[in-house]
Amino acid sequence: MKNSTKRIDKLVTQLPIPRPWNRTTFVDNVATLRGRPITLISTADLELPVTPDSACGIWLMRDSEDVIIYEAATSEYHIDQIVCHELGHMLLGHMLLDHDRAADTSEGARAPDPLLHSAFPDLDPATVRAVLGRSDYGDRLEREAETFATLVMVAVTADRPSQGLRNVLFRQQ
Repeated sequence: MKNSTKRIDKLVTQLPIPRPWNRTTFVDNVATLRGRPITLISTADLELPVTPDSACGIWLMRDSEDVIIYEAATSEYHIDQIVCHELGHMLLGHMLLDHDRAADTSEGARAPDPLLHSAFPDLDPATVRAVLGRSDYGDRLEREAETFATLVMVAVTADRPSQGLRNVLFRQQ
């Protein structure tokens, strides 16, 4: 993981992180870098119930766009962490690895996340290139994405550490 962390740290230092921090601007910057739109959708916008089995974040890679669904009933800092985690999967190239792994039935493909199924009940699987959900940190891809998100959040709060702690503890209205 040490080499991985160095690679992730280098990536984060090269990103156009807005100051002052703005989640939407950062997502737009990443979309521009990647050359494809990224749409953020909160569970509140979808009016979906979140269950204990649901991931708190999902990245859906489609042919012409990326969609991030994130849990809305949490602090702004946690939403930033969730969104950055999913952006980490994108920027670290995890979609190819996860797509290949999901195609290998010998490892047992995961059941569709209830949140994803509720959000897109009529989704044509042929239009989906990869789906990654933020729920388990047991594998390398999840640890790398979480490291990426944490390093972005450290960079964001480096100038104003008390602001970062306040955002972790309190939801901004």
